[in-house]
Amino acid sequence: MIRKMYMKRFIYFFVFFLLLTLSLFFVMNRLSSKTLEENMIGASKNQLDYVKGILDGIMYEANMYGVQFAADSDVRFYQRQVLELSNYDSQMKKNDIADRLRQTLLSSRSIESIGIYWKDEGTFLSTSNSLEARLPFNEIQRPGWRIIDDSLYYFAAYPYIQKSEQLKPVQYVVGVKLNNDYLKSLLQKAVNNDSSRAFLWFDDHRLWDENEVDNDLLKAISELLLPQEGATLKYDYHTNSENYYVLSRYIEALDTYLITYTRTNDFLKPLDHNRKVFLISIIAVLTLGLIVIFTFYRNYDRNIRLMERKFLQVEQGNHSTRITENTDNEFYVLFRSFNHMVAEIQDLFVSLKTETDLRRSAELKQLQAQINPHFLYNSLFFIMSVAKFSPDAVMRMSKHLAEYYRYLTRLDKHEVTLQEELQFAEHFLIIMTLSKKIEYAIDLPPELTSLPLMPLIIQPVVENAIQHGIEGQQGANRVNIDVKQAEEVILIRVSDDGKGLTPDEIQKLETQLDSDTPPEGTRGVGLWNVNRRLKNTYGDRSGLAFSTNDWGGLSVLLMIHVPTEKGESI
Repeated sequence: MIRKMYMKRFIYFFVFFLLLTLSLFFVMNRLSSKTLEENMIGASKNQLDYVKGILDGIMYEANMYGVQFAADSDVRFYQRQVLELSNYDSQMKKNDIADRLRQTLLSSRSIESIGIYWKDEGTFLSTSNSLEARLPFNEIQRPGWRIIDDSLYYFAAYPYIQKSEQLKPVQYVVGVKLNNDYLKSLLQKAVNNDSSRAFLWFDDHRLWDENEVDNDLLKAISELLLPQEGATLKYDYHTNSENYYVLSRYIEALDTYLITYTRTNDFLKPLDHNRKVFLISIIAVLTLGLIVIFTFYRNYDRNIRLMERKFLQVEQGNHSTRITENTDNEFYVLFRSFNHMVAEIQDLFVSLKTETDLRRSAELKQLQAQINPHFLYNSLFFIMSVAKFSPDAVMRMSKHLAEYYRYLTRLDKHEVTLQEELQFAEHFLIIMTLSKKIEYAIDLPPELTSLPLMPLIIQPVVENAIQHGIEGQQGANRVNIDVKQAEEVILIRVSDDGKGLTPDEIQKLETQLDSDTPPEGTRGVGLWNVNRRLKNTYGDRSGLAFSTNDWGGLSVLLMIHVPTEKGESI
């Protein structure tokens, strides 16, 4: 098993083991956090329900006292009795009602004061000695809960049963004010630890709480709250450094929310501590594993990558490369074999290059021998035909013919310049103009004059344009040679206004040029030779292409691929 533990398998096993461990830790941590949070939320919900029950009892008590005194016969007939009784008896009646109000407060911790206000005579009776106690009663027209000056009141009015279609004026109002301090102390029962807070949140954004509440938290809570009676709703709130869960209970009678929020960071600190310890352990294991992997890399994988790079260099044609690094390890025998193999390949390629150069030289001489005699015979026949009546034509013909053949006899190398090759073609055109009515134009950009080029590739195309194009079309007499450069390709276009070729004939000609053997007979041999030499010398991206020009004649395009950085030719 250990012998088969290759580098990749070891890395895969290590990564799989690490990911499995991290996944298990993540799942366990999430389960622990979720369980703890669920227990916390459950306890908070129970306490919130407990406080809600107490608050419902307080509200019921206040409601009962308000209805009790609103329906009390002494209170109800007090205004009539005041008119009938003497001042003394009237005051005693008032004192009796006040005593009953005070006795009611003795049995309740949640009620701060009870007041009765008779609207017609403006009489106010209350257990509170505050002068401002009367003020909340002035504007009351219907029973219900009110929040006035951060205090909670329940108001009962007489008549306490009103029909909507026949509203009667209110005779008197009974107001029960709840004890703020008691309500605030009640909120403390809604929390179960120091990380929790509770408060009442009213529709107008007022609240009761003994502790300051974060404004951002209040704003977030106000946007989330939903008035759903009978259900405790949970919300999550997060800041950059703090996490909270918020519980709310809607109290429909007060249009108020009983809210608790708990900071969970304190409870999750032990889990965070365990997580950090575990992460440190994982990092230590990972570091140790990386050291082991690095050791394997230095001893094995790096040498494999080195071999791969060297083989790539050999594939790209660098046969002089050798491995001189890390020759003192177990890869020494393999490196030595590689160096010996590449040396043998290099010798083989040198021998093959020499043989190829000799073959190309012989082929070039053979192709030149096929081209030159054809033109020489035509020129000599022309001289013979004009010698008797035009000595000047003979002299001009002889002069350009001498220049023409001097160019051929001086070809002791495989390359000439583009300007020299075009001058050679121009000698040929001038010779043709002596015997034919031909007009020609040569366009060579100055920057391309010294471009190296193989000889005898333009003249055969020009000759073909005259013999098979112009001579086959009555009135045709124009030949243009245009040279351009497009990126890494030199384009030499030879155009004539001769009879041209149909698309089918062009396709047939291109098929003949792609053949490994020249076409039968003499037609097309010159173009086949040029196309073959271009491909042999400049690669398969070079060669001839044909198209119909604007004159209706044929344009032959010589494409010569000249890469920016030439590789070694074989």
